[in-house]
Amino acid sequence: MVGGGSDNRIAGPHRDILPTDGVPIRSAATLMLIDDRPDLHVLSLRRTDASTFVAGHTLFPGGAVDKGDCDPRWAGLATGAAGGLLGMDDPSSYRIAAVRETIEEIGVAVGIDDPRLAAHLVASRRALESGEASMVDLVAAGGAGLDLSGLHSVARWVTPMPSIKRYDTAFFVARAPADVEPVVDGHEVVHSEWCRPADVLERWGAGEITMVSPTISMFQRLATYRKVDEVLAAASSNAPVLHVRILDDSTTPVRFEGDNGYSDPGTRPTLGWIWLPSGPVA
Repeated sequence: MVGGGSDNRIAGPHRDILPTDGVPIRSAATLMLIDDRPDLHVLSLRRTDASTFVAGHTLFPGGAVDKGDCDPRWAGLATGAAGGLLGMDDPSSYRIAAVRETIEEIGVAVGIDDPRLAAHLVASRRALESGEASMVDLVAAGGAGLDLSGLHSVARWVTPMPSIKRYDTAFFVARAPADVEPVVDGHEVVHSEWCRPADVLERWGAGEITMVSPTISMFQRLATYRKVDEVLAAASSNAPVLHVRILDDSTTPVRFEGDNGYSDPGTRPTLGWIWLPSGPVA
């Protein structure tokens, strides 16, 4: 376990009692990078059409937790994890996976104060993605470490049944590093852009882009904020966990507890929980 506090949030049932149809549920992590440009923008990506999961969809950097993200050496190399995710196994590994996947997919290093180490990790992104190099080895050899205090947990989503792949995904939000721009890997991710959350929702509503409910829900929440500081303050506020309901996984907005119509006929519960509250412009 990486050092840090615990927020004691019970974000849904433990992995061991999640409903299953035999498809393994893998741990995964997603990182929403936000920046004031000058108002709130979030970095959105488009998955390649060749992907076997959410092909062509708009989403955020992220992917499955791998063995190296759970390496016990991280206990001495990563600090500042900002709280646990009760119900999810080894919560520190999710943050480490979010950092690694963001380096691999868009060449942006988050939570690394040493510019030389950050540059080295970005330069090694192909080797990280292929498995030829391990991030824990590179960080250990670099003589520095990770500071995960800037990654704030805001949601948990589990892929529903039936699906050829299922993930138990932690969603994090963090301020984008200064003076860096994403460069997509061209393999898993084919496009990136900084967007106002409300603009993304408008394009989705017009049928110009496709998204699934976990991504939709995060754009809905981010669209209620004006500045990065507002989002990060809210993400640190120990807000209650809200269970999410939907009408359709990809064509309708999600509904949060307390919303009008939350339990309307036709809505159904999801395996989705969110604790980023509505912002000041909700």
